[in-house]
Amino acid sequence: MLRDAFFKGVRDLRRSFLYWAVGIAFMVILFCLFYPTVRDSAASVQKLIDSLPAAFKNVFIGQGVSFTSPKGYIDGRILSFMSPLLFLVFAVGLGARQIAGEEEAGTLSLLLSYPMSRRRLLAQKAAVLVVAIAALTVAHFGALVIGVTLEHMNPGYGALLGANVDLFLLALSLGTLSLTVGAATGRHGAAVGVSTIVAAAAYLVNALAPLSHTLKPLQKLSLFYYYGGAQPLSIGVRPVYAGLLLAVTAVLAAVAFLAFERRDVRV
Repeated sequence: MLRDAFFKGVRDLRRSFLYWAVGIAFMVILFCLFYPTVRDSAASVQKLIDSLPAAFKNVFIGQGVSFTSPKGYIDGRILSFMSPLLFLVFAVGLGARQIAGEEEAGTLSLLLSYPMSRRRLLAQKAAVLVVAIAALTVAHFGALVIGVTLEHMNPGYGALLGANVDLFLLALSLGTLSLTVGAATGRHGAAVGVSTIVAAAAYLVNALAPLSHTLKPLQKLSLFYYYGGAQPLSIGVRPVYAGLLLAVTAVLAAVAFLAFERRDVRV
């Protein structure tokens, strides 16, 4: 058992992180390599997409996404659905393991037996979450750079970097939610369940809001709206929206510290 919870967390994560990074990089490069096939039949593909029901198209492809351009293809095939989905699975699972997972495994009491305050322990666990999501984002960005370079897609490296920053902030906000629920309850299942429900609801509300007068006012409550929805690459980083995602993360972290400080920990 390492006395420093941060290095313990990094050590525990090193093997699974490698699988995640390689898997996501492979997915991204593979999608990029398929771009010439889609580009050469762009008219037929776009006609098929336009024929789909609006609700289906918004949920699984995104409103306004066009496969006729490199940016539209990357948005529609990678950044609007697959990458956020994988990043959120990674972030939510990792956030839940930091406190609730340690507690259910019986190792949290051992960590707290060292001369370490709960606040310091939680800060180190939160740092594991931040560093891991950032490292996965770097792997994702690197794979995108390789993929677009191989296929001469040229969507703009600045735009790619901005979209990855937004992806990092989205995953961090929901990973922090999972960490917070775990710190407040000590229940791994609750942390994963609540965060998954919030993420799914946020995605669906943002995707379906343009089609519903009832959901339209709720769209700005969705974290995916501030991520860029179906077009994060085409829209680019919006400082105010990025700041809002950071603010949500900061508020959730503050709640986590307060809840964990006051809660009786199971031993």
